[in-house]
Amino acid sequence: MTTGTAESSTHRSASPAALVGLVVALFGVPLLWPLDLPTRVGWSVASSTLVGSLTNWLVVAVLLTVVVRWERRSLASIGVRRPTRRQALVALGAGVVAVVLGLLATGAAVVAFDVRQPEALSAIGRLSLPVKLALVGTAVVSEEILWRGYPIERLTELTGRLWVGAAVSFVVFLGVHYPAWGLVGAIPQSVFTLALVGVYAWSRNAVASMLTHAVVNVCMVLVLPAFL
Repeated sequence: MTTGTAESSTHRSASPAALVGLVVALFGVPLLWPLDLPTRVGWSVASSTLVGSLTNWLVVAVLLTVVVRWERRSLASIGVRRPTRRQALVALGAGVVAVVLGLLATGAAVVAFDVRQPEALSAIGRLSLPVKLALVGTAVVSEEILWRGYPIERLTELTGRLWVGAAVSFVVFLGVHYPAWGLVGAIPQSVFTLALVGVYAWSRNAVASMLTHAVVNVCMVLVLPAFL
């Protein structure tokens, strides 16, 4: 099933470090949302976007500290390592397929239910190119570490079942994105998330799933808004 395994895939008992790491990875970002600093200060959409990106990076920094300093494990234990050529090609192809299927599913829903595109997509389209690049880069790297690499690997170790980690990753990731994208956005997001989880579960490589994520985000954030 997999073409590469993490540092260890053997069953492990739950440690305090792993439990804290799972909370940080899966819920660290949304737990900071109630602070809502950009709204309180009255910043622009661009500033709010950059603050949101910084928040992701801070949570990633905390998680990596847990992995390296507390768990005393390498980044390979959460899938961060160089992908093989095959993994990279499959990951890129999965990204293209996900974009096509996601847009087709969204188009069908728009025609069938007469719904409008998410406001979040329109807002992204109005951002400057540097802010868009920061948004894409942050999502590609941070989200694959937070919602793919760490939780899938640790939950697989704790339960002995890869599908548990994959399922939790899928559900939580969709839940985190739902407030911004809504029901219409959840349609393509479900397709994209399935591709990301699938690539990671197959490769056990976070960099491979980052490549898939990069294809999706470049198309959705840099290319698609230009035509709307």
